[in-house]
Amino acid sequence: MNVTRSYIEEFQKEQALWRKKKYEEMEEENRKISEFVNMQQQRENDWMAKVQENGEKRLQLQNMLAQKLAEMLQQREDLEQVRQELYQEEQAEIHKRKLKEEAEEKLRKQKELKQNFIEQMALKELVLQSAKEEEEIFRKAMLAKLAEDDRIELMNAQKQRMKQLEHRRAVEKLIEERRNQFLADKQHELEEWQLQQRRQGCINAIIEEERQKLLKEHATKLLGYLPKGVFKKEDDIDMLGEEFRKAYQKRSEICEEK
Repeated sequence: MNVTRSYIEEFQKEQALWRKKKYEEMEEENRKISEFVNMQQQRENDWMAKVQENGEKRLQLQNMLAQKLAEMLQQREDLEQVRQELYQEEQAEIHKRKLKEEAEEKLRKQKELKQNFIEQMALKELVLQSAKEEEEIFRKAMLAKLAEDDRIELMNAQKQRMKQLEHRRAVEKLIEERRNQFLADKQHELEEWQLQQRRQGCINAIIEEERQKLLKEHATKLLGYLPKGVFKKEDDIDMLGEEFRKAYQKRSEICEEK
């Protein structure tokens, strides 16, 4: 009986120790689990904080790059606007100069036409005056010759008047024929001159066309070696394009500085 009780008490003690040990082991396991969970949570928190920090830095960098890009685009847009304004001003100046040159050329041609008209009228007046003088000389000479041929001095007064009237009619007819022939000759000369002018105009047009063709083909390659007088007017330079005109102006400025 005592042995049994002693065994039971010993067993109970061992059970108590075992439960205590198991409890301590469970507590230790729970502590380790808790530490592991806390460590993982800390790592996750650190990682999230780093991600957030990197995200903020990335966002700041993106904002900075976006701002820089916007500034660059604005500068480019401003430069393009300035370039366009300068180009438009330059084109307006070229157009203004061209209009001025055209107006001056038109005025010059009008003056030339007016002067030519005055000279032609003066020449016509001289020709008419000369023709009248020649006609008068011819008239007197023919009347004298006819009078001499018909010996009207031997006729009586009535026959003389009739014969003189006949002579005047014949002479006036001859003068009219001479005048018509003179006008026909002048008209023929005028037509020949106009035909020659048209031919010369066609020749000049062909020469001008070939000159412009040669400029288009070779002017860019020969920039800097072209002699003076190759470009007769501003349109010759404009015909070759904006890039050539700028290069030509720059080349001219360099030559002037030298």
